[in-house]
Amino acid sequence: MCVPSHLRNPRTRWMMVLGNFSLVAALLLWNFARPYAGAHGWPMQVWIDGIAGLFFGISIGANLSAIRCARRSQPAAQ
Repeated sequence: MCVPSHLRNPRTRWMMVLGNFSLVAALLLWNFARPYAGAHGWPMQVWIDGIAGLFFGISIGANLSAIRCARRSQPAAQ
């Protein structure tokens, strides 16, 4: 079977989707949202880096929570 049984849990799947979406959003902001390096470029870059860091944090937290939730929902090994 390709999909493990613990990924069928809706809560685990929702957390994985949230974590992966946050990771993609953070990487897109970090790599492609670079303002012009003029007088107003530096303050805008600080905000973009902060928002990207927030998305990275959400991604890490959601993925680790999904792993923890999935391990708790597994039946005990015999």
